[in-house]
Amino acid sequence: MVTNHYFRIIGVVLALLVAGCGRIQTDQPADAADISVEFSVEPVDPIVGPAQLLITVIGPNGQPIDNATLDIEGNMTHAGMTPVFAQATGGDNGQYVVPFEWTMGGNWIVTVELVLDDGQVVTREFPVVVE
Repeated sequence: MVTNHYFRIIGVVLALLVAGCGRIQTDQPADAADISVEFSVEPVDPIVGPAQLLITVIGPNGQPIDNATLDIEGNMTHAGMTPVFAQATGGDNGQYVVPFEWTMGGNWIVTVELVLDDGQVVTREFPVVVE
């Protein structure tokens, strides 16, 4: 009878130890692939001249990311054109509004580089056709 009592105590202690050894979740930086970057342009059909880039940044948990720094570079797809640069910080509910100047009609690639609060860098490219 005493032996059964010890086995029960040992069983309870082992069960508590196993439960206490569960995986501990830490706040590690999200993988860049888990960051959603949505891109649009105003006017919707861009023309040569001033425009606004609308960039929305959403984290892996579905929450907007407001404290990123965005470095933006626009390049034409053919050689010989000077790139256009812009920068944005802050954000409002994950949305960044960036003034931008299309210097020529044609095919562009807009590269958005995000630097998050934790130092992680996320880069996305977006094609744009300017009339």
